[in-house]
Amino acid sequence: MGVQPFSVGTRTQLFVDDFLIASARGLQTRLHAVAKHPRPVLTPSAPWERPGTGGLWGPLNVQHDGATGQFQLWYTAYGTYPARGRAEDPAHACLVRSRDGLAWERPALGLIPFEGSSANNLLVADGLGHHGVGRGPRPGHGMIDSASFAPDEPPDVRFKSAEWLGRDAAGWGTHGVCFSPDGLRWRYYEDNPVIRGRNLGDVISSVALYDLFAPDARPAHPASRYALFPKVHIELGPWRRRCVAVCTSDDSAAIPFTAWSEETHILSPDARDDAMAEERLARARPILQWDHPDDHRCEFYGVQVFRCGDVFLGLLWVFDAAMEFSRVGSNNQYAIVEVQLVTSRDLIHWERAGDRQPVIPRGPADAFDSHMIFYHSLPLPIGDEWWIYYMGFNEGHAARMGYTEELRARYWAEVRAGRRHFPSVGLGRVRQEGFISRRGGLAGGTMLTRSLQPGGGRLEVNADCGRGGEVRVEVQDLAGRPLVGFATSDCQPLAGDNVRHAVRWGERAGDASWASQPLRLKFTIRDADLYAFRFA
Repeated sequence: MGVQPFSVGTRTQLFVDDFLIASARGLQTRLHAVAKHPRPVLTPSAPWERPGTGGLWGPLNVQHDGATGQFQLWYTAYGTYPARGRAEDPAHACLVRSRDGLAWERPALGLIPFEGSSANNLLVADGLGHHGVGRGPRPGHGMIDSASFAPDEPPDVRFKSAEWLGRDAAGWGTHGVCFSPDGLRWRYYEDNPVIRGRNLGDVISSVALYDLFAPDARPAHPASRYALFPKVHIELGPWRRRCVAVCTSDDSAAIPFTAWSEETHILSPDARDDAMAEERLARARPILQWDHPDDHRCEFYGVQVFRCGDVFLGLLWVFDAAMEFSRVGSNNQYAIVEVQLVTSRDLIHWERAGDRQPVIPRGPADAFDSHMIFYHSLPLPIGDEWWIYYMGFNEGHAARMGYTEELRARYWAEVRAGRRHFPSVGLGRVRQEGFISRRGGLAGGTMLTRSLQPGGGRLEVNADCGRGGEVRVEVQDLAGRPLVGFATSDCQPLAGDNVRHAVRWGERAGDASWASQPLRLKFTIRDADLYAFRFA
């Protein structure tokens, strides 16, 4: 019995893993990190953001309305940074809007008074202490707008979010959910917590399994609309480390987003991650405030997941611990953080993409994002790009826990001298579907797909052929014979850079019969990068 053809429909098909590839010759797999905007796009400026003493914070959630062109960004004004060793200043969940995604305005929402006036952009008063424990409901990491589910869900739960609620009397970690009809007015679910576990940590992110980049995708978990990714603590070697788990929703519940499976451990660092952490910490040594080689290791702080076609892409927070603060009488770890790419077809089994190199790297030593990339948004499709907003930090993780009065005074002196920056919002851009490409050099290379069942009779290709490069496509039957009129020699070579190249063979743009027969695609790639394809 032959292998069942993989039904691709008209969904985008990425080459971030080898799932679609039957054979390849002369190609390289390339990771493409985001290109960063040269400056932060949002910095503290309003009185409640304490522009002289405070920083912004995550989680960041961003939407773009293609019809009106308006951007909306949810964030937190954290208060004085770093904390002063006493009670932290009140923090506030906030919303800003923009026409271009670069220059942001703080709308007068009229919801929360601040110093006698509600003409501000506050959503929740005192809405976030450390990880939000004991504070009001607000949009958490991976806020979901379930507008596409409107016929099936009550309107007052359109916007959904999960967040850390702290530890219960037994010391177990708990997470709850909250809802909003409009993204502005939030309420806790009355029967929180919805997830409770001995090993649960204080970070959780959400994803809708049918999300923005896969409207017709077949779900990996047919009984679930949503997934949560909580941080869990696992004993690995001599350390109890941060790792990542997944829970999926039970959509038979009366209220969606409230019933969840037990967590399944999915992502944890290995020996190679520890070795790479040593290398990264060595390169970062000139900017580290604390460092102890015996404490070095890698952990995974969290992951932000989205779906593109039939693949789940995860933006993984890779946490390189430099020192245990127990050495100075405190708790937690001092660390630097960057973002790497992981991929999965089922949410359970994950692959590390791009040879574990950063897809959102930390900035240079004098940059606002020199130490940590954290709390980033999901990608937004803008033109031919994906835009990702992120929080950049000029201090390592939990740095404030090691601050003495002397170190705090030195911090403020460096702020005044312009050598320290408050946490701010940055922007990274990458071509749509463009984190991973298959590159053919000057000598050229070929790639043959597994058997596919198309959903249409035309073919579009996302490829950058540069100057003089080209991509050609041959359509074959399952025996490896080119279909008449669709051989490599018939294909008009693709040239230039386009996320939607329309492939043609002479005067033909395809054949309607493809939708009723399995076939294979053979790509010939010379001096070009191939990212994705789709039938149309």
